[in-house]
Amino acid sequence: MRMLALALAASTLVLGACATGSAEHAKMSFHKKGFYTHVHDGRLWVLKEGDKDIELVSKNKEPKVVVTRIAAGPNNMTIKSNSAEVIDAYLSAK
Repeated sequence: MRMLALALAASTLVLGACATGSAEHAKMSFHKKGFYTHVHDGRLWVLKEGDKDIELVSKNKEPKVVVTRIAAGPNNMTIKSNSAEVIDAYLSAK
């Protein structure tokens, strides 16, 4: 019984740490001039400012075209966009 209690306590700590990590990402600013950025579920969405898909992404919905690069964003975040060119431009922007 004691082992079960220890296992439950350990899993609670791990899950809490994961949730905290996502919350920390949400608070971090990944903004770069000329881009709209939005963190959802620990993934960084990047669109060009003024893009028609900003409204969808801001409501945590996906556009028709989604390009995903796993662990390519800041802090090894997955980065998503509606265009590979936008991801490349964002990653090379200062």
